[in-house]
Amino acid sequence: MRIQIPASTSNIGPGFDTLGLALNRYLFLSASPKDGRGKSPLITVTGNGTEHIATDEKNLVYRGMLALAEAVDASTNAFKELHLRLENGIPSCGGVGGSGAAIAGGIFLANELLKTRLTAEEMLRVAVELEGHPDNVSAALMGGLTINCFDDRELHCRSVKITAPIAVVTCSPNFQVLTQQARQILPREISLKDAVANIENVASLVAALIAGDIEALRYVTGDRLHERYRAGLIPGYEDVRKAALGAGALSFNISGSGPTVFCFATEKLDAIGAAMEKAFAAHGKMAKYEIMTIENEGARIVG
Repeated sequence: MRIQIPASTSNIGPGFDTLGLALNRYLFLSASPKDGRGKSPLITVTGNGTEHIATDEKNLVYRGMLALAEAVDASTNAFKELHLRLENGIPSCGGVGGSGAAIAGGIFLANELLKTRLTAEEMLRVAVELEGHPDNVSAALMGGLTINCFDDRELHCRSVKITAPIAVVTCSPNFQVLTQQARQILPREISLKDAVANIENVASLVAALIAGDIEALRYVTGDRLHERYRAGLIPGYEDVRKAALGAGALSFNISGSGPTVFCFATEKLDAIGAAMEKAFAAHGKMAKYEIMTIENEGARIVG
């Protein structure tokens, strides 16, 4: 069995912990019986991030599998006899949903192996218990633009297919921003004015993406909840932003909690990416840009 799980960006500016957007870079998982016995599965990793992706019981794919089994009160003994192969095509610098894809992929894989037949939304609830927030894992499981909300403690998610001809140009500098650090830096309270601004923008952003109103992307991705604080964790942030917009980008935002940044664009894609790389380099940070598209399908079996 071979499973494909997409990368993702989240927040998209004003949609903090609410919006996810699947992208066309992938984690591939396969599972087969391993040679020999043991107390843990054999886990091998190829592709991006081989230097820091765990190959023991701390591996996020395996933790996702265990979380699904626990949620349905199933035995995990069969998992210990598996050889799990991870082929990672998702950039590993952080901010494009690598951990979310791993968790979602493990849950999806376990759902297939255990034949538990959970729906995507049921699997998402398991994923959020492990990940802590729904934006990246929802995009990984469902694809497209995912819009998440809680009714008290009950999570609801809608996935919308986006057909507008827009590209997502990411730029990943070669350093890490810890998600915990990126959360701790945020204020506990915000002004009513800032809250209203974010409500306006996130509603307009969702409407623009659904309607294919590309020009609206120039003004609907502004944020007042998290980006102004997290920008300080990314050296050269303001210069990179100016470089991207000056080269023709429609927007500029932090991807997830960073350090990857991204732009929506329809033209001059390589010029935008190169401008961001150059601006990071001026601040002593090597970076790599990639041109991606929106992936409207989530986790699925491909072999």
